[in-house]
Amino acid sequence: MFLGAMFPGGLIGVALLIGRLAAAAVLMFVLNDTARQALWLALPLVVVAAGLVAGLLTRFAAAACVALVVFGAARADGALCVVLALNALQVVGIVLAGAGAYSLDARLFGRRVIRLDD
Repeated sequence: MFLGAMFPGGLIGVALLIGRLAAAAVLMFVLNDTARQALWLALPLVVVAAGLVAGLLTRFAAAACVALVVFGAARADGALCVVLALNALQVVGIVLAGAGAYSLDARLFGRRVIRLDD
């Protein structure tokens, strides 16, 4: 069942952009902790965060973000674990909602006009 626009604009698009930026910021927070252990572990976090900021393949990047944040939450303790788990729920919303109008996904996969009158 389809209930709305594929790439919503306006305030909804801005809200999705802010959500993507918040998810990328949390990944950078997890990156700060991970990069201390091994630099090669930081590369997937940077790639996923860049994909979220740009809005490129957003649903896949957000799904990877959920997995990485849940992994970080499993390793964290106390209040940080709760914050990361709640952020993972917020990113699940991005997986379900998509990128919004202010993303590369909207430019690459946006609405197309197909004419069948040939």
